Amino acid sequence: MQLFTKPKLPPCSACCVLVKPTSDLAFLRQGFTLLLFLLIISFSLIAKAKGPEAQSPKDTFVLKGTVVDENEETLPGATVRVKGTASGVVTDINGKFLLEIANEQDSIIVSFVGYKSQTLRVGNNRTITVKLEPDESRQKLDEVQVVGYGSQKKVNLVGSISTVSVKDIQKFATPSLTNAIGGKLAGVMTRQSSGQPGYDAASIFIRGQISQSGSNKPLVVIDGIERDLQDYWTTLNVQEIESFSVLKDASATAVYGSRGANGVILINTKKGTVSKPRVNFRSESAIVTPLRVEDNINSFDYATLINENRIRTGQALAYSDVQLQKFKDGSDPYLYPNVDWYDVIFRKHTSQTINNLGVSGGSEAVKYYVNLGYTSQQGSYNEEAGNVYKTNAALNRYSFRSNVDINVAKNVDLSLGLSAIISGTNYPAYDADGVLFYLKLTNPMVMPFKNPDGSNSGATGDLIINPWTRITKSGYTRQSYNTTISNLGLKWDLSSITPGLSVRGLASFDVVDITQNVRTQSPDAFRYEIVNGLEKYTRTSTESALALSNRYETYRTMYGEVSLNYDRTFSKHSISGLLLGNKKDAQNVATSNSIDNLPERRLGLISRVTYNYDTRYLIELNAGYTGSENFKKGKQFGLFPSVGAGWIVSNEKFWNKNVVSSLKIRGSYGKVGNDRIGNPLQRFIFLSTFNKGATGYEFGNGQTYNPGGLSELRIGNEDVTWENAYKTNAGFDLELFNGKFTLTADVFHERREDQLLLRATIPTYTGYPGGTVPYANLGVSTNKGVEGNLQLRNTTKGGFYYSFLANFSFAKSKIIENDQPQQLYPWQELRGHSIGANLGYVALGLFKDAADVANSPSQENLAGGASNYGPGDIKYKDLNNDGIIDIADRTVIGEYSGSFPQIMYGFGSTLGYKGFDISIFFTGAANRDFFYGQGYTTWAFQGAEGLYNVQQNYFDQRWIPGGDNTNATYPGIRANSTNNYIGSTLWKESGNYLRIKNAEIGYTLSSKLTKKISLSNARIFINGTNLATWDNLKVIDPESDFGSGRHPINKTYNFGLEVTF
Repeated sequence: MQLFTKPKLPPCSACCVLVKPTSDLAFLRQGFTLLLFLLIISFSLIAKAKGPEAQSPKDTFVLKGTVVDENEETLPGATVRVKGTASGVVTDINGKFLLEIANEQDSIIVSFVGYKSQTLRVGNNRTITVKLEPDESRQKLDEVQVVGYGSQKKVNLVGSISTVSVKDIQKFATPSLTNAIGGKLAGVMTRQSSGQPGYDAASIFIRGQISQSGSNKPLVVIDGIERDLQDYWTTLNVQEIESFSVLKDASATAVYGSRGANGVILINTKKGTVSKPRVNFRSESAIVTPLRVEDNINSFDYATLINENRIRTGQALAYSDVQLQKFKDGSDPYLYPNVDWYDVIFRKHTSQTINNLGVSGGSEAVKYYVNLGYTSQQGSYNEEAGNVYKTNAALNRYSFRSNVDINVAKNVDLSLGLSAIISGTNYPAYDADGVLFYLKLTNPMVMPFKNPDGSNSGATGDLIINPWTRITKSGYTRQSYNTTISNLGLKWDLSSITPGLSVRGLASFDVVDITQNVRTQSPDAFRYEIVNGLEKYTRTSTESALALSNRYETYRTMYGEVSLNYDRTFSKHSISGLLLGNKKDAQNVATSNSIDNLPERRLGLISRVTYNYDTRYLIELNAGYTGSENFKKGKQFGLFPSVGAGWIVSNEKFWNKNVVSSLKIRGSYGKVGNDRIGNPLQRFIFLSTFNKGATGYEFGNGQTYNPGGLSELRIGNEDVTWENAYKTNAGFDLELFNGKFTLTADVFHERREDQLLLRATIPTYTGYPGGTVPYANLGVSTNKGVEGNLQLRNTTKGGFYYSFLANFSFAKSKIIENDQPQQLYPWQELRGHSIGANLGYVALGLFKDAADVANSPSQENLAGGASNYGPGDIKYKDLNNDGIIDIADRTVIGEYSGSFPQIMYGFGSTLGYKGFDISIFFTGAANRDFFYGQGYTTWAFQGAEGLYNVQQNYFDQRWIPGGDNTNATYPGIRANSTNNYIGSTLWKESGNYLRIKNAEIGYTLSSKLTKKISLSNARIFINGTNLATWDNLKVIDPESDFGSGRHPINKTYNFGLEVTF
C-alpha cells in the first residue's frame, strides 16, 4: 500500500515508518493474528503522524490530511492527487494521506467511488480534512444487484426483482427473519401462523400459490448457495445480512432450472471492507404478550347453553336456577367450577432478548467480518412451582458468522465463510397443537383447577387429566439444532488474457445435527364429587415413571460450482456472459429406516448472456440445464430457457430529465421448473412399491394357513417428470425528481403444467385396487396478477428527512385441469376456480318458525345422516330444485379459502430531524375467506353436549328458544343434529385485516458527542411489533393458520441500544 510518492521524499528519519507493499504479504502470512496486526498498523500510523515531519526541499512541503464521508467516517482507499500532475496517493486504512506539494498555489483533487469529487486549493494549509458528499446519480449507475449466480448493475436489469433495506427489517424485534419481511416486498406474501418460540417462522409464497399438489415454497440461496436445510435461513440474524432480494420472473429464475418456478430468495451476508476495525454492538430486550387469545364463555353461560339444548331436544333441564347461581357467583368452586383455562395456561407477558456483536475491517490484502449473536425467547405458558423439569416453551440460540476475503495474489482472491448456530428449544410433552387441542376441548365447568385436597383434577373420556396437569406434569420435549455452514470461494481475474475474463470456483459443506429428547409420563388425577353427602375421589389417571425416547438426525450437503465469467465494454457496447457447472449431494442420516435417508444428487449447467447498447437497449438470455435423480433415466434432465429485454427511455437524447429522471420499460418470457412435487417420502414415483408382509392366499383345512405374500402399494409411472412453468412478465421502473420519487410496477401471467396428481378418473374395475392408483403429470393451473412498489424520500435544506413507501401485490390462481370426474352439476365444478376454493351450502338464514320449516325443502338426510332441525336452525338453498337438501346442493362458497390471501399490501412512513427518527409501518390483506369450524375454531358443542369450549362471539349472537331472535346471526344450540355443523355461507367470515406491523422511535447521538465518548455512532430506540389490528374475526388472529391450533402470535414492546466504535 503506497501512502505517498516515495521517490521524491528525502530519507526517512528514525521515527518515520514506511508502509511498504511487503507489509500486506506479512499480513497475509499472519492472517490468524488479524486483529492484533491491525492494531499494530494503527499505532504505527499514529506514531508516524506524531513524529517529526520529513524534511522537504525549500520549495516543497508535505500535506497531511484525512478524507471522511458525510457522516465524518473515514474513507480508506480514496484517491488524492495534485491537479495537473501525475503525483497522487491513496488514503490508508484510517483515511489518512501524506502528499508532497511543490507550491502553495497547487490544487488537489480528492475522489472516491460513489462520491462527488472535490478540488481544493492548498494555500498555506499543512493539515487538511476533506469531506466528500455522496453522488447519488453516480451511485445509481454503479449500484450492483445480486442475481442468480452473480451480480449485475441495477440499471441494466430486465428481470423482476424486489429488494428490502436491511435497516427496515432491523426494526422488527423477532427471532425469525421471515417475520421481519412481511409486507415489505411487492410480490412476496407472508403469513405467520404461530408464536411458539423456535417455531414462529412465517410461511412465504412469491406471487401466490399455483401448484395444486407440489411445493409452492421458494428456493432460498445464501451467499450463492442453495440452503434450505431445516429452514436454516429463517434463523439468520438480521445483523448478519448485507442484502435481501427476491427473484420473481423467468428472466431472473431460469438459471435455477427445475428449482426456480416458485421464485428465489437471495440473501448475501456481510463482508469486510478496507477500513480500520469497526466494532458494532446491538442489544434488544422485549416484553412479549399473546396477541389474541380465544375469548370463551364462562360456566354460567355454558350451563345456560346446556339447558337450551335440553329444551330444543325435548329433555329435562340439566341445571336448576339454584345450580346456575352457584356457577355464577362461585360459591362452590369445586362442584360448580368456573375455570378460564386459557387464563390458567397463558402468561400475561414474557421476555425476549437479542444481542449481536460484530467486528469488521481490513486492508487491501485481507478483509474480514465476524459476528456473534445470542437470542433468548421465553414462552407464554405458566409453570407449576417447584416442578422438577422445565415445561414452558423456550428458545435459546447462539450464532457465529465469519466472512474473510483474501487477496492471495495480484489477480487471485480467496473467500472463506463460516457460520455456526446452536439452537435449543423446549416445550411441554404436548406441542402447541396438543396444548390448544386440550384447551379447546375442556369447557370451564367440567372440573376445577385442582381438587379440594390439592390433587390433580380429572374427568372422563379425553378429559381424564385437566389441561394444566397435562402441560405441567406430563413431561417435556427438548430439541437441539446444531448447524455448521462453510463455503470456500476463489476468483481468478484473467484480464491478462483478455479484459473482462475471470474464473470463479465455489464449494460448500453444510451439516445440521438434530437431537430430540422426549420425556413423558401419566400423572395422577381424580374426579371430585359428593355422593350421599360424602366427598368422593375417583381416580381418572395413574401416575407413571418418566419414559424416554430419543431421535437423532444429521443432514449433510456438499456443493461445488465452477464458472467462466466475461464482462467488457466496447465503446457503446457492453456484453457479459456466464457459463457455470454445479453439483449438489445431500443426505439425511437418521435413526429411522426411511426412503428419506437415501442420498439426493443434482447436476446443472447454467448460461447467461447480456447485451447493453449505450445504456439504452438491453437484452438478456438465460438458460438452466438441470437434472434430478427423482425421475427415470432419460427424463432426469431438462432445459429451461428465458429471454428478457429492456429499454431505458430516459437515456434517449430526446428525453427531458427535469421531471422524469429515469424510465425503464422491461419484459421477459421463459420456462422454469419445479421438481419438488408430491410428498418428500414419495421419491422415485416412477418405481412401483410393494408390501412384503401382505396377506397371501389361505390354505389348509379350514383355510387357516396363510404363508403371506406381496401386494402392490403404488403403481409406478415411468413418465413422471417435474412441473413446467411458463412465465410472462412486463413492467417499468420510474424515477421522478432525481430519484426522490420511485415507482416500480409489474404485471405477470404464469401457466403451470405437468402438475403431479393422483389419478382420480381411473375406475377401480380397471384393476387398480384402492391406494395403488398411479400418479401422473396432469394438473394445469394459471396465475396472474399485478404488483407495485413506490417510495418517496427527501431531505430538506433544514435537515428534515421524510419518506413514504408502499407496496401492493395481487395474485389470482385458477384451476384449468385437476383430473377430477365431470361433476353432475356445473356449480360443483372446481375447474375455473382458485386453488383452495371449497364446496359448501348456501345458507338462507335461520328457520323462523314451524311453518317456515314445513314450507321449505327437506333437510332430513343432510350430510348423509339423520338430521334433526327446526326453528332456529340453518336453512339451506335448494340449488337443483328437487325439494331435498343434500350433497347435490353444495357449491363453491369459498373462492378465497386458500392458505394465502389474493391481496397483500404494506405502507409506512419515516420522519427524521437532528438525530430523532420516528417510523410506522402497516401491513394488510384482502380476499381471504375464513370459516368457523375449521380446525380448532369449533362449532358450539359440535354434535355432543358439553363438548368443546364455546366462543363468546357465538353466544352473543345465537338464536335463543323463546327469545327475541330478530338479530340472531348463529343457530340455536343443538347437540343431536349435524344440520348446523357443516360448511356453509352462514359460517363464512372475511379474513381481511389491517395491522400496525411495526412502529419505532429512535435517537442517534450527534457525531460531536460520540467522539467525546470514543464512539463512531450510538443510537437508542424503542419499537413494537403487531401493535394493533383491525379485522372482522373475533375468535382467531387473521394472519394465523385457520386449519389448525397454533400458539398465539405475539405482540412485542422492544427497547434497544446500538453502538459502533
